[in-house]
Amino acid sequence: MTGIDPQPRQRERLVIVGGGMAGLRLVEELVAVAPGLHDIVMVGSEPRPPYNRVLLSSYLAGDTDARDIALRLPSWYEDCGVTLRHGSAVSAILPERCEVVLASGERLAYDRLVLATGSNAIRLPIPGHRLQGITTFRDVADAEALRAAEPGSAAVVIGGGLLGIEAAYGLARRGLAVTLLHIMPRLMERQLDAPAAALLKCAIEKLSIKVVLEARTTAIDGEDRARRHPR
Repeated sequence: MTGIDPQPRQRERLVIVGGGMAGLRLVEELVAVAPGLHDIVMVGSEPRPPYNRVLLSSYLAGDTDARDIALRLPSWYEDCGVTLRHGSAVSAILPERCEVVLASGERLAYDRLVLATGSNAIRLPIPGHRLQGITTFRDVADAEALRAAEPGSAAVVIGGGLLGIEAAYGLARRGLAVTLLHIMPRLMERQLDAPAAALLKCAIEKLSIKVVLEARTTAIDGEDRARRHPR
């Protein structure tokens, strides 16, 4: 006897739910420290491989293109033995069966499961929030919808946090007349004190962005599409 198992040991199947930066970082670490240990399947609801969300405002502004925000080439995943499932939303997890159920009804078995789903954009629960011409700013699809806006047209951004300011900057860079509304008396109130927020407001206004503070949005007018008031 040689002591060698004649049956090759099967690799554990690792399913990662979430096709974003966190999931990709995990994959990068695993293939670096334990190459070949897992059969990795990465499931993401967006119809594209993981990309750099930090650059979305630059992508919106036109300072970068789709190639610049890509994190890895498709060949990298193939070389590392990683299977990507684009546009595959997960509808259920069955831990008693060690299965993930996709929205299509397909089931994926796993030995180990990691949830790296991130967050979803929230629309204000106010009248008119589902009208055409209104979008969130969370992913590439949102940025592409905003990039379609005509230069010279008017845009209103609700929310003076980091993402709202980035969206306002990107739209202004594309030549839109932008108004930034924020419910609080200063911008980025969770990160900045009053003097710093005042400096930020001045810097934003120098970009020809109108900033309105203490602005509580109660409704959005329009029948089929959000409507701009003449006043």
